Amino acid sequence: MCAIFGICEIDFNKVNKALDLMSHRGRDFRDIKSNSKATFGFNRLAIENVNTNNQPFLKNDVLVVFNGEIYNYKKLIKNYNLDARSEVEVIYALWKKFGVEFVKKLDGMFAIAIFDKKLFLFRDEFGKKPLYFTKNGIFSSEIKAILPYINKEINFDALSEYLAYNSSIAPNTIYKGIFKLPAGCYYDGEIKRWYDFQRIENLRVENAKEELEKLLVASIEKRLQGEVEIGSLLSGGVDSSLIASILSKYKRIKTFSIGYEGFENYDERKYARIVANHINSEHYEINYTKKDFFSHFEEVLFYMDEPIADSSFFPANFLASKIPLKVVMSGEGSDELFLGYRRYEEFLGFFDAYLPNKKWLKKYLERHPEDIKEWEVFRRFFADEPVFRGINETFFQRQINKVLKVKAKEVDFKRFLKGWGSFDFTYFDLKVWIGEVLLMKLDKMFMANSIEARSPFLDKNLVEFVFSLPEDVRGSKKFLVKEVAKKYLPSEIINRRKKGFAYPFLEWLKEKNEFRIIVDINRKSKIFNEEYLKEIIKTGHKRYKQHLWTLYLFSRWYEKEFL
Repeated sequence: MCAIFGICEIDFNKVNKALDLMSHRGRDFRDIKSNSKATFGFNRLAIENVNTNNQPFLKNDVLVVFNGEIYNYKKLIKNYNLDARSEVEVIYALWKKFGVEFVKKLDGMFAIAIFDKKLFLFRDEFGKKPLYFTKNGIFSSEIKAILPYINKEINFDALSEYLAYNSSIAPNTIYKGIFKLPAGCYYDGEIKRWYDFQRIENLRVENAKEELEKLLVASIEKRLQGEVEIGSLLSGGVDSSLIASILSKYKRIKTFSIGYEGFENYDERKYARIVANHINSEHYEINYTKKDFFSHFEEVLFYMDEPIADSSFFPANFLASKIPLKVVMSGEGSDELFLGYRRYEEFLGFFDAYLPNKKWLKKYLERHPEDIKEWEVFRRFFADEPVFRGINETFFQRQINKVLKVKAKEVDFKRFLKGWGSFDFTYFDLKVWIGEVLLMKLDKMFMANSIEARSPFLDKNLVEFVFSLPEDVRGSKKFLVKEVAKKYLPSEIINRRKKGFAYPFLEWLKEKNEFRIIVDINRKSKIFNEEYLKEIIKTGHKRYKQHLWTLYLFSRWYEKEFL
C-alpha cells in the first residue's frame, strides 16, 4: 500500500530524503508530519478510501502511520462505535481505547508505527509487510532508507542464517544495527510477541473440505476490499488457479503468467492458458529471457535491500513490471499448509522409521562423511536429532563452519520446532520460508512496481483452522485443496504433477562464466574459504545448485554495497 518512515527527532529533510528512496512504493500522495518529538513520513499507493485515507495521522500529539490493509476496519468502527472513517483513524481510535492490545482486533496485513510519548512498532501475524528499525529511533519499510544513518557493517550471525535459509531471520538483518520486527510482534524498546500460531487439535472436525472452501472464499472476499481493479497471478498450478477461479466468480478478471521461450521444461504457460480459458479471464503472458535476467539484475538487488537467495525474485520483478494494476492475488501458503512439496513426504517417512542399529550407523556415517544434504539428514536421524530444519535449508551447519573464515555462530533452528509432528513442518516454514523469503518477494518485487500482492491462503482464520486438523484429516500432497479444486478447475490441472517454480538462470550464469565472480569478490571481501568455494563451483551443477546461487547472489550484493 505504501512506504512509511519515521525518526525520533524533528527533521523533515531526513524524512523527505528517505521517502525519495522509496517512491516506488507509492506515488499517489506524500506527506510528512511531526509531533513534539518525532517526524513520520508516508508515500501512498491509493487503494482504499482513495481520497480520504492520507497519512501520517496526528491528533493530541499522537502520531500514527501504517503500511498495509485492515480488512475489518468498517466492522471495527461499527462494533466499537469509533469516531473514524479510514483505516488509520481506526488504528488511532483503537490505540486510545485499548493501548498495545488494539493490534489483536485487526484483521489484515500491516506494519504500524505510533509515537505516543515513545515509539511503538507493530507487525502482522505473517510478516506480510516489512518493518525495519534501529534502536535509536528510526523505522522504515525498507532498509535502504535507514542506511545513510548507520555505519555499514555485515552481521555475521545473519550471514549464517542467510547461508542456511536463503535470508536473514528476524530480528536480524544482514546489517549490524538494523533490525526487522518479527511477524506477530511489537516493539516498545523491547521486542514482544502479541500473536503466535498454536496447535489445538479438534478431534471432532467434520466436513473439512467444505470448511476449507468456506474459509478460502471468505478470505478472497475480504481481499476484494479497495476501490481499484484486482487481478490474479496465474502459474497453472492448483493454488493460483483455484484462487483465480474463485475470484472470477465475482467478475471477469485479468490474469498474468510468465514463461521462458525455448525452455519448455520450465515453461508452465500452457497450463495457465487452460485455466484462463476455463474461467474466461483476460489473460496476459509474459516472456522472460536471459537478457531480461542480466539487464535488470542490479535493479532487483536494489529493491531486495539485503540478499535473499530465492531466484524467483528476478522473474517476479519482471512480471510485476508488466502488470497494469495496483492489486493482484497470489497463491503462496498452500504447499506449506497442506504439505504439497515432495520433500515433506520424505521427512514424514522418518516419523515411523525404526532401525535397531542406529548407534552403529551413526558411527559409520561419522567415519565416512559426505558433503551432501542426504548424508546430513541421515546423520541427524541416527543421532536422534531433529531431522527437519526447514524446507529451504541450504547450507547445513557443518558446511557453514567450513565455508566461513570467521567462526560461525550456530543457527538457532530449535525455536521453530514445537513438537507438533508434521505440523512442525508448517510452523517452521511459515516463520522462515514464507515469512522471510516468499512474502518478502511478494512485497519487495511487486511494491517495486507499485503493486500490492495479497495471499488468500495466508489468512489467520484459515491457518488456525489448518492447525486444528488431525494429522490424518489434513493429509499430505494438498489432498484437501485438490478436493476443493474439483468444483472449480479442470481435472488436468488438479491431477498434474507438482512442479516447483524454476527457470534456466543457472544455465544462463554458466554460459557467461559468471561463477568466477564468487572467487573474485571473495578475494576482496575475505569472508569465505576459497578452496571450498572452488569445490562448490566445480561441482555446483551436480550437488550444490542452491549453494552456488546463494554464494553468487551474496557476491553480487556485496560488490554493490561494499566495493
